[in-house]
Amino acid sequence: MYSLSIHFGPNAMVWALLFKEEEKAEKIFGAYVDFKATSAVDGIFLGADDFGQTFAIPFSEISGIMVEDLDLVEEARILRSLANARGEVKARTRAMSDPVLRGAQQGPGVITPNFRQ
Repeated sequence: MYSLSIHFGPNAMVWALLFKEEEKAEKIFGAYVDFKATSAVDGIFLGADDFGQTFAIPFSEISGIMVEDLDLVEEARILRSLANARGEVKARTRAMSDPVLRGAQQGPGVITPNFRQ
């Protein structure tokens, strides 16, 4: 699955279009790049995705466009999460050996009353 995101407008609007095949997403991306590179006139960027979304955006309103392979994006999110988890474990390990933090973690002593019945 592929996502084609179009960033446009004065309000930083982003539309994400979904495609089952890379070729379709790349075709729309390529049409945008080709038009911007070869045309001095403004026009309307027309297209549709594989899930019923159709768009018409003036080329002059578009400030960026991006194609993403959603399988690779998912893998990147997993790798980031694992790196964050490893970082947290390393931070806890270092905190246990830090003399200032060890003293703060122990907290004040607790006095327990010795009640006899």
